[in-house]
Amino acid sequence: MIMKICATVFTIGWGAALAFGWIALAAPADEPAGLQTLNMLLAAAGAGAGMWSWLRIRHGGC
Repeated sequence: MIMKICATVFTIGWGAALAFGWIALAAPADEPAGLQTLNMLLAAAGAGAGMWSWLRIRHGGC
């Protein structure tokens, strides 16, 4: 059960990192800085969640 949760967090985390990272990189030049920062923070949070769950899966600590 816990391994499934870690696998789900892994998939959703890296999906969020890719989606919000792309949104941040492909944003038009006139986009507000606050929105750009929010997209980068969400991408970083997704990458962090994906990396954390991957490490838990790899070490069998889930």
